[in-house]
Amino acid sequence: MISTPTTLVEILKWRGKNQSDKLALRFLKDGELDEVTLNYGELDLRARALGAQLQVSVKAGERVLLLLPPGLDFIVAYFACIYSNTIAVPLPPPHPARLEFTLTNTFRIIKDALPTAAILNPSLYEAILADTKILNQFRGIKLVLTMEDSVKDWAESWKETKIKGDDIAFLQYTSGSTTAPKGVMVSHGNLIHNLGLIENSFGQTGKSETVIWLPPYHDMGLIGGILQPLYTGNPVTLIPHLLFLQRPIRWLQAISRYKATTSGGPNFAYDLCLRKVRPEQRDLLDLSSWEVAFNGAEPVSYATMEQFADYFASCGFRLKSFLPCYGLAESTLLVTGGPKCRLPVAENIDKAGLEKDQVILTKEKNNATKTVVGCGQIRENQTIKIVDPETQKICSPDQIGEIWVSSPSVAKGYWNKPLETSSTFGAHFPDSGEGPFLRTGDLGFIHKRELFITGRLKSLIIVDGKNYYSHDIERTVQESHPSISPLGCAVFSVENSGKEQIIVIAEVPFKSLDNTEEVKKSIKRSISENHDLPVQDIRLVLPGSIPKTTSGKIKHFVCRQNYLSNTLKELIHI
Repeated sequence: MISTPTTLVEILKWRGKNQSDKLALRFLKDGELDEVTLNYGELDLRARALGAQLQVSVKAGERVLLLLPPGLDFIVAYFACIYSNTIAVPLPPPHPARLEFTLTNTFRIIKDALPTAAILNPSLYEAILADTKILNQFRGIKLVLTMEDSVKDWAESWKETKIKGDDIAFLQYTSGSTTAPKGVMVSHGNLIHNLGLIENSFGQTGKSETVIWLPPYHDMGLIGGILQPLYTGNPVTLIPHLLFLQRPIRWLQAISRYKATTSGGPNFAYDLCLRKVRPEQRDLLDLSSWEVAFNGAEPVSYATMEQFADYFASCGFRLKSFLPCYGLAESTLLVTGGPKCRLPVAENIDKAGLEKDQVILTKEKNNATKTVVGCGQIRENQTIKIVDPETQKICSPDQIGEIWVSSPSVAKGYWNKPLETSSTFGAHFPDSGEGPFLRTGDLGFIHKRELFITGRLKSLIIVDGKNYYSHDIERTVQESHPSISPLGCAVFSVENSGKEQIIVIAEVPFKSLDNTEEVKKSIKRSISENHDLPVQDIRLVLPGSIPKTTSGKIKHFVCRQNYLSNTLKELIHI
């Protein structure tokens, strides 16, 4: 490949010319055997054709919404934006049968991004045309259909434009797990640096084989699952994320069938497989090819990795395949991860010290300690500092602080939000003036060049001067009673008379209606025993009521809003 590519256009054009027949993408429409494919030549041709169509009506630098379901059309549309030097805005597609409900968040983003065009499929296009109220909200936005005809003719009319590394490639709207979504401005230079960082951290080569179920409008699904294999030059098999959630065995079957070397997702995906994959299904799998099982986007549990490795050991899975990693959209995707083929790094830290932002390492593993997982080593061309979020001074090695990052992967800022951009992306040390740094909002420490994550500033709960993390208490709640849905609880705090008070929302099935008091008592008892905390209020809601991002992270700020506005879908006697 070209030695120093500066944009994805250069990479795909080269592969389209020199590796035209090599498989680029395989999409499993049913999550299992019904597959459609694209080689590099076909992907380049279709991207140029749709890109040429965009060049007719959209100027370079204008925004283009991608309102397409996961699949090959989405990927072609993304590259069409890259080829036309427009700014792609990937979003979860609205459901044609429930437009008004599913478009609510889309219209919020439209007001922020001010797109000129939107690419969509025929079913969504017809649904929008049939609803005058919805159509009016798309006024001023050109609706562009995915192409099936005249591809070659359009491709020949494509005009290559000069793209600079500092130009914005796409807007990655943040997940909204802790705040309202904001559009991260990811440049072409950011992408190229981060894709190379992933390649080196994960040990990817042209002989790798990737399987991904994460949605393409999520940064891990798009960058880690689609763009990274294109960068390295290895095939990727894609599974619709809803079909994975319905039957997690589909993910593992694809890894087994296509001898995948690289795959992964958030910690909950491994938990889901442990709960849903039966022994007789497991016995038909061969996971021996799986070299990199990355685990990121939410707190990584060492217990989950141990249990997964033990349960799937009989079909060839190895604990050393796990590769915990850390990243965020504001740094394109990856910050730390790897190297591959090593046992996960874990440390036991004293809980009492954790409550005071102190790192007290111990060999003991008991109720007074917490096991934290290393999320990879700090790589070249990146600077990571652990900083006191109040004083903005560098922490001592035995202190927990906010993670600050300086890297070519750090994005340009938030679209159309100069104040938020300055406060998040423009941090400097007051004494030396060193900067700028990205303030991640995540808390952690560095030990032997390994980054450990302990929590988030915005999900930090402070009671009587002690620190508690929402995800720690949520794990306790999940294990407190069998009626509580797996991964079905949210813990946050509200202020009352100047003090933070703990609120718990837990999902339980309707059949538990007559058992609600027992469930609440179990939750209170478990939190008291494990965290020595009182609980102000517990609300039981129906399964699926807790809002989550596309990657499965709980939207704590939405949960808090729903609680304060009394709009929870509670399980109550009538």
